[in-house]
Amino acid sequence: MIVAPDPARPGEGLSMAADPALRAPGVALVGAEGTRVLDGLRAGLAAAFGGSEDHFLAPPVIARAVSERAGYPNAFPHLLGTVHGTEDDGPTDLVLTSAACHHVYPLLAGTVLGGERQFGVEAVCFRAEATAETGRLRSFRMYEVVRFGAPEEVQRWRDRALESAVEWVGGLGLTVEVVAANDPFFGRPGRLLAAVQRSEELKWELLAPVDDRQVQAIASANGHKDHFGAAFGLALADGSPAHSACVAFGLDRVVLALRHRHGERTGDWPAHVRQALALGPRPERTGGAASTSRGAQRAGEKGRTSR
Repeated sequence: MIVAPDPARPGEGLSMAADPALRAPGVALVGAEGTRVLDGLRAGLAAAFGGSEDHFLAPPVIARAVSERAGYPNAFPHLLGTVHGTEDDGPTDLVLTSAACHHVYPLLAGTVLGGERQFGVEAVCFRAEATAETGRLRSFRMYEVVRFGAPEEVQRWRDRALESAVEWVGGLGLTVEVVAANDPFFGRPGRLLAAVQRSEELKWELLAPVDDRQVQAIASANGHKDHFGAAFGLALADGSPAHSACVAFGLDRVVLALRHRHGERTGDWPAHVRQALALGPRPERTGGAASTSRGAQRAGEKGRTSR
């Protein structure tokens, strides 16, 4: 991550304030070129994971009641961000969005599924991370595709989505390690939940280097079983709770992985990667070593002619 913006490369990558007193760890700006990369990622994901009824752009806050119904404050109290009206007021009826998919479940609350349903959603999320190594952002963009349906169908979709995710990032020149994982549940009960999640292979992460020393999960494929179906009253035709699954991409981490793999400047990225992200052809080099070499060659030819 660029800790202070480089004036020689305006708009490249993620930038933070140069003055440490004004810097919030895990909170970064994205410049114009980084925004183009993010737009390319969104378009690529929409093409790779088709079939959604709709795609939502969610706000950075969500009703506290939704977060509580999803079980987030109990499972992850150490990560939750609350919203206060003023310094003297207590918490409002809002919390900061922790996961983009939480915005989708209320849309189907109390309904009976007539068949499989699928939605895309992106949100700026917040998690009160305790560390600030490269890629460990407190504010970040999450792109998700969420699937609802019967247990077997949802499980098959999750497995296909995992394969599609590996194929998609591979098309961007990224090599990932796919590992069984667990969410960072809180406390002793959380350790038990994490053990179950890992043993039942409910969560798979795609790990990629984001700098020379740090590997992060840039995407995950998750099976929720009937957790959200039961919590939000989403039922199948036989009355049983619907199952759900999602595939999630940390867009900022994908950008960091791309920069680590292909270089800081998007103009240096391979042609097929630039094409996949709709960045256009590679810009022509001006100046530098190549121009100096050509200039020396022309000077040599002129010298030989004059003799």
